[in-house]
Amino acid sequence: MVILEDRRLLFKLFSLLLQYPDEELKGSVRGLQDGLACFSEVPSVAGCLGFLAYLERTPLVTLQEEYVRTFDLRPATCLNLTFHECGDGKIRGAALADLSQLYKSEGYEPSRVDLPDFLPLVLEFLSVCSPETGSQVLARYAGPIRGLAQRLGQQASPYGHLLEALSLLGQEFMGTGD
Repeated sequence: MVILEDRRLLFKLFSLLLQYPDEELKGSVRGLQDGLACFSEVPSVAGCLGFLAYLERTPLVTLQEEYVRTFDLRPATCLNLTFHECGDGKIRGAALADLSQLYKSEGYEPSRVDLPDFLPLVLEFLSVCSPETGSQVLARYAGPIRGLAQRLGQQASPYGHLLEALSLLGQEFMGTGD
């Protein structure tokens, strides 16, 4: 069983791993691998370790090209969670406003660069919000996260295992995992 503080750290890790790769991320791979050693019994960590190995062996420019190709050029695998449920219409605008309001109610000031439903931002929020709010957010977006994991797996994307691992972590957080 993963305790709350461990879950917070894992959500923060997933947030980092799903952001646009840069030199800082590349340079932190060894430290992240070492930090995950104490979580070896957690099912979601295997996906993280596999992804970290991919980050370590792949040149930065290739990582960046893969990220853009995967998340920016393919709407079916974009990291904006409400897009997968609502498309790009008025309903999505309301969902984004609701998520922004939830962030504010928890005292969280998100980045103004990304939309509030950008998965790395949602994961960062999960690393700091109350467990009750975290469960609500995960329940709301479990479907889009699972869908992303499936689509990325079908494309044999290196991000597929990472999203599958995130889905497992979310299930455990909500108490529906093994």
